[in-house]
Amino acid sequence: MSNNQLDETGTVAEKVATLDRFYSAFNSGDMDGAFACLSPDIIWIYHGPRDAIAFAGTFHGHEGVRDFFRRVAETIELVEMTPETFEATGDTVYGTGVEHSRSLTTAREYRVRWAHVYKVENGLITRFEEFLDTAAVAGALS
Repeated sequence: MSNNQLDETGTVAEKVATLDRFYSAFNSGDMDGAFACLSPDIIWIYHGPRDAIAFAGTFHGHEGVRDFFRRVAETIELVEMTPETFEATGDTVYGTGVEHSRSLTTAREYRVRWAHVYKVENGLITRFEEFLDTAAVAGALS
């Protein structure tokens, strides 16, 4: 799942390993394990129109991220969240992957490619920002 250029200190490999642990826990339903990879001060950003996507916005700390996931769970059924590549430069890791979800209200589905930008410091994700086709998400939800 990971593509990266190892640096001399191994920090790139460690940062990617943090993301591998996060997605492994998340995809297996181990939210405690997923949150163990997040800094208590994390900033979590999902871009999109808030009037069309209930989970769009900026969320702060573990409570904010729990609120994000609560909104997600009330809005969509996540069918697939598959990371494909990770590349790191310094503390920043760039990821690509695929999401396939179904609206709980309309039953319409969307399948989109995503790009994520993470900041990983001291073995924890301190910032997450997601970029994807929000028009496809909003269209499935309305």
